[in-house]
Amino acid sequence: MTDVDPVNHEKIALVEEAVSVDTRRVETGRVRVRTVVDDEPVVVAATLTGNYVTVDRMPVGRVVDAVPTVRQEGEVTIIPVVEERIRVIRELILVEEVHVRSVPTADPVEQTVTRRVMRAVIEREATTKETN
Repeated sequence: MTDVDPVNHEKIALVEEAVSVDTRRVETGRVRVRTVVDDEPVVVAATLTGNYVTVDRMPVGRVVDAVPTVRQEGEVTIIPVVEERIRVIRELILVEEVHVRSVPTADPVEQTVTRRVMRAVIEREATTKETN
């Protein structure tokens, strides 16, 4: 194709538009984020569990042929204690039994402790500044 009209022999100019986009940065403000730790008292409740042992010495005073073995009766452990007594004949005397019993305990307690809590503090600084 040519720019010349075959009948009139005139030139027709072609025009083209171009578009360009420029950007610029505008700072409208700044943000500062910092963390703060606060101490906060908190009441903590719990139940402490455990066992304590009772010891009862039970006198027996009975002659036995051999040393009795340690035995368990329910929650009680029985430990025999013997002594040897010398007479014309030798005999074992069951002097006493030691009864050991485990007793469970549960004691509720409350105590104030310090809990640390972190929170974010956001501060804005308003400025208007153009940068290219």
